[in-house]
Amino acid sequence: MFDVITFGSATQDIFLELPPKKWLVSDINHKKYFCLPLGDKVLVDEMQYFSGGGGTNVACALASLGFKVAFYGKVGNDASGKVIFEDLKKFGVNSRFCFKDKDLPTAISFVVSCGDDRTILVYKGACHFLFLRDIKLKKIKKTKWFYLAPFYEKTIELFPILINFAKEKNIQVAANPSIDQIEKNNQDFLSNLSKIDVLFLNKEEAAVLTKSPGVCVEDLGKMLQKICSGIIVITQGDKGVTVFDGEDVYRADTYKVAIEDKTGAGDSFAGGFMAGLLKENNIEYAIRLGIINSAKNISQKGAKNGFLNKAELKILPTIDIIKERTY
Repeated sequence: MFDVITFGSATQDIFLELPPKKWLVSDINHKKYFCLPLGDKVLVDEMQYFSGGGGTNVACALASLGFKVAFYGKVGNDASGKVIFEDLKKFGVNSRFCFKDKDLPTAISFVVSCGDDRTILVYKGACHFLFLRDIKLKKIKKTKWFYLAPFYEKTIELFPILINFAKEKNIQVAANPSIDQIEKNNQDFLSNLSKIDVLFLNKEEAAVLTKSPGVCVEDLGKMLQKICSGIIVITQGDKGVTVFDGEDVYRADTYKVAIEDKTGAGDSFAGGFMAGLLKENNIEYAIRLGIINSAKNISQKGAKNGFLNKAELKILPTIDIIKERTY
């Protein structure tokens, strides 16, 4: 019996740090852009390699806290795939459901940064093409939870299949749908959101899903409760998190640390939050674990570094959480 089986991306993350020159131009359609001179060679100050991907990141975050976790997905039969297997083993994640694709390479994310700004370039790979024929449903029914990380490309087709299978087997489901899934926003997708036990979104995703740009997070939460009857978690970057459980709303600020890299912030929060529910079935405790786990993670470079471990649960810092009745 597993505590959680995670599904989603498994990538090689390559960090490229550009020299602090005028590579950024702002005020174009109210957005910032990297601008590089065409035809020139641009020297890179630093390059680092890590494994990443929402499916493996959350799996490792949970395993670091002592839970029995498996990751279900695909990598390429290449050096990048080997790195992912090594990290799963290091954290104690069961990799029996992680397969090597003979034809597709491991997906790669290029995290290009200059100072505090960054852009992520994604090269699609094996994890984005997980098909129903790759899923051995009879072998994944012995788990308490499924965690569905953001899905892309063909893997999106598995979203309703996994949710409906989970409901048939009394498995609880947490999901963090990708912006690709949300933008499709068809009736089938919405009907399956209603079956989810914990829905993770950032504020931008929540606004797109509800078709309500510029709306405050409290109103977004009320709209989402009409779509999903489970716990709704809306993260807001450095402005903290707001959680709705149908009766109460919980608000908490971030835990302040020196930020090194925000790449795994959402995944480390989701892993901590899930751990809190598994350990104590308490939303306030889940928020506390999520915030601290995310803070520790972004204080180091790499989406899987800095995770809380089981021993640290005894010495967690205090987080101020405001709880109010929804109505």
